[in-house]
Amino acid sequence: MENCTYFFVEHVVTDKQGWDKWRNSWQDIFGAEDMTVDKARSYPEWEGNECVLAIPTSDDKMTICLWKMRSGTSKDEFQAFIDRFACGYANNKVFQVEHAIGIRKLDARGYFSDLINAAQGRPSPGYLDAPKVWLTHHRILDREGFSALNASIADKINKTCTTPSDCQTIFPAGHKCCLTLFFTGNDMVCFESTPEGVTYDDVKKAEDEFTRGLSRNYVYQMDTAKGINAFHLSEDNWSQDAMTWANATVKTAPVDSTTATMTTSIGIEASQ
Repeated sequence: MENCTYFFVEHVVTDKQGWDKWRNSWQDIFGAEDMTVDKARSYPEWEGNECVLAIPTSDDKMTICLWKMRSGTSKDEFQAFIDRFACGYANNKVFQVEHAIGIRKLDARGYFSDLINAAQGRPSPGYLDAPKVWLTHHRILDREGFSALNASIADKINKTCTTPSDCQTIFPAGHKCCLTLFFTGNDMVCFESTPEGVTYDDVKKAEDEFTRGLSRNYVYQMDTAKGINAFHLSEDNWSQDAMTWANATVKTAPVDSTTATMTTSIGIEASQ
């Protein structure tokens, strides 16, 4: 495993005026004509840490970020850092990433390049594979059942998918995945892409049917055009990692058993 720890943050905005002013101040800094990636990374507010992804929800009430920290950083240490960094304008919900699928192209250099371009009037292209991206936060209610569901997904990939792109066929028609983050504890998030015309209700219904009551599912539409580094997410990267994850997964019971678990899971190192 590479020498780092990843954390996912849900910034729930509590002071919209302050949050917008804070974001605009960073835009002013990075909009300088002589700004470079190395100069941007050197600002003391980052404390040497690396953000690799930031995307607001379409209603701008929440922004998600993915951070790459030094190995061994504790959740409490990161919480203290991110609370300092966000200056009190948001409630910062922190989750430590245990395993990841689709993270391979997300790095700080891509993040800062996109941030500088946007600040200098060259907007980010956003997500490129589909017009809509949704975030589903799964709060797991039944760990054994949810583990069995994941094991069944891996089993289906191993039995029916001959190429990485086949992995997307395990989802409802028109729905594809571009990032999955498994957290320590009872949470995970999935980013899925859909065509135009798909609504919140469509996604919520699909997620609830897919998880069969094993998790409480919170769905958010994301605005990737206002995000940073979202164009480095892709269905293809997810599919390649998903096949690696499925091939590495070992089930201790038949997949239709509620006691089926994954004893070997993809690690972050398999996604780099």
